[in-house]
Amino acid sequence: VTKELSQLHTMNCFRPCDPRSLSRDDRRHALLSLMFLTEKRSGEVKARTCANGSVQRQNIPKEEAAAPTVTTEAIFLQSTIFAHERRDVATCDIPGAFLQADNPDFVIMRLDGILAELLVKVAPSIYRPYVTTTAKGNSVLYVQLEKALYGMMKSALLFYRKLVADLVSIGFVLNPYDPCVANKIVNGNQLTICWHVD
Repeated sequence: VTKELSQLHTMNCFRPCDPRSLSRDDRRHALLSLMFLTEKRSGEVKARTCANGSVQRQNIPKEEAAAPTVTTEAIFLQSTIFAHERRDVATCDIPGAFLQADNPDFVIMRLDGILAELLVKVAPSIYRPYVTTTAKGNSVLYVQLEKALYGMMKSALLFYRKLVADLVSIGFVLNPYDPCVANKIVNGNQLTICWHVD
């Protein structure tokens, strides 16, 4: 758990907020932090942090937060073309994809109890001054999300926009019929990328 929080801190995913500077609405609409632990076959425990973005559904229409995904038709068409042209095909996953996209919106996340205390252990001088205590004695830490953390309503869309900008910057052209297919000519051969943002 500490390793996961340390990685988020190192990647500048969030910065602490002085709870006194937050309005009552800011605190009430803060996303709750969630930590999921899974045990791998090797016995290693893997931790993943995300935000409970369900409270954002009230304020963000779905069409403003949804990212396009490659169509099934495009996958079938591309697979047919790849087979006919005997193209090399590869698949990949982008680990921590959302964390590569900046979050331009003002989004506050709340870490409660042990998560707040563990983050303080990662960087005491940065986080300790911002920890408060509830009436029941539980630690609370508010942070402003600087990156598109998994669970935020707009995370997939923010990553989609970053991916498209990166692909276009290196010469790819988006397919006019599917916004998740891009092509580029490399050494006289067509390179095609199809992607799905989950």
